[in-house]
Amino acid sequence: MSKERNFIVANQHMSQRDVFWSRIGEMMKNDNDIVIVTADMGTPAFDNIRTRFPKRFVNVGIAEQNCISVAAGLAKEGKKPYIFNIATFAILRGLEQIKVGVSIMDLPVTIVGTGTGFSYDDAGPTHHLFEDIAIVRSMPHIKINSVSDNVMAKKIAELSRHMKKANYVRLERHINPNIYTEKTDFSKGYQIVKSGKKVCVVSNGFMLWKCFKLKEDLKENGIDLCVIDLHDYPCKEDTLSKDLSLFDSIITVEENFLPGGMGSYVMEILCDRQIHKKIKRFGLKQEWIYRYGGREHNHEYHEIDYETILKETKTFLGVNS
Repeated sequence: MSKERNFIVANQHMSQRDVFWSRIGEMMKNDNDIVIVTADMGTPAFDNIRTRFPKRFVNVGIAEQNCISVAAGLAKEGKKPYIFNIATFAILRGLEQIKVGVSIMDLPVTIVGTGTGFSYDDAGPTHHLFEDIAIVRSMPHIKINSVSDNVMAKKIAELSRHMKKANYVRLERHINPNIYTEKTDFSKGYQIVKSGKKVCVVSNGFMLWKCFKLKEDLKENGIDLCVIDLHDYPCKEDTLSKDLSLFDSIITVEENFLPGGMGSYVMEILCDRQIHKKIKRFGLKQEWIYRYGGREHNHEYHEIDYETILKETKTFLGVNS
């Protein structure tokens, strides 16, 4: 078994956060320009980095706006800054600084946010994040990398070092099995994870696992569902549009507000190229949830739980239960 393969197996039970920062820590050994800027966030990987590279680890305290501005200044001086925070605070609290200091200045800052969607399920609406894709993808010069497994987390850590533009890395808080291998090419911005015919579902991250189950259950109805992981915004849109044009019906499943989210992005790609398809979108109601409970409990409220997705998909496709 190769060394790289050992890395994948060893990290099956680590979080995307720890895999990402462990790889950054390895890269810092041979790259003196990498600097980490955090707003009082901790992770086991940071303990090692703080000890080994104290002059390249900057904790600004609970001051997310300042975190962005410090990172932008470092990038302006030729450094490669990586910002880390809970995703909702990294994006929403520092939004003006991201616009002015990163996007307008066109600086290669990497913003890493952990806990998108309902990842912080028990923390309430202040920690939930459903609008970040809509907000960030509207800004020039920033690429979104929405990570689906640990292999991708490691690869995005490596690729981001050489990006000439800013990028926002969305990390899932909870641990899921790996989907990809070290040989996977992420350059298109999407992956056909499971092939199929006539019907395609596009999803990402945590929601992909519901789509894998959907593929299996729809086999009983004679439907061979294709599953696509759309992980980059923007992706190679011409290529994706050609792949999607092969299907009669398209379904999108996301843990975001529908306006401006992943489903909107898919429809924009098709509409701009005059590709007309039957489309069904699953996403969050445009309202906050104030009651507390686990992730699936919240999904039921927003009608993106698996049973609802399966039932409404069958109705959409004209399939008898």
